[in-house]
Amino acid sequence: MEPYLVYLTYPLFNKIICVIVSFIGMVTDTWRGRIYNWLTFPSIILGWVLCSYFNGWSGLKYSLAATFIGIAIYLPLALIGAYGMGDVKLMGAIGSICGTTFVLNVFLYTSVLGFFHALLVHFINYGSSAFMRALVSIKSGSFKYNTIQKENSSEETKNKVKYNLGLDIFIGVLIACYFCYTW
Repeated sequence: MEPYLVYLTYPLFNKIICVIVSFIGMVTDTWRGRIYNWLTFPSIILGWVLCSYFNGWSGLKYSLAATFIGIAIYLPLALIGAYGMGDVKLMGAIGSICGTTFVLNVFLYTSVLGFFHALLVHFINYGSSAFMRALVSIKSGSFKYNTIQKENSSEETKNKVKYNLGLDIFIGVLIACYFCYTW
């Protein structure tokens, strides 16, 4: 009986790299509260190189477009302080490595997971007053000034659970590896 050989196809290889990159991003985001440039920028360039190697110029153009789509998805939220720029660059790296369809699926899964994750963190930190705090924040507009990033770095929230999107992005990547919808 011959031993089984595992043949890595191009999409599978890229998904494995994407899972590894998002896992490292999750670990650093959970541990230090940051997704570092030493992870995101080389990952973006790696995605460009892989796509151009396997698909030529058309692969490079597709990877570049997917990178900018991945960045554009979370950039508005990062500009108002809802997320950090590391999350934005990580989504760009995911787009660079696996393409537009994959990064859009990751965005959808991450958004759903992130919503429930943020609610859970809010209720853990503020208990029964969490709903009223969120409602007052939305009605008064103070959510523009008291952002998740400021709250995570604040000294008064040192003993509270912090919300980091890296976990949601990693789980979104895992789900998108198995359930990737095409439109």
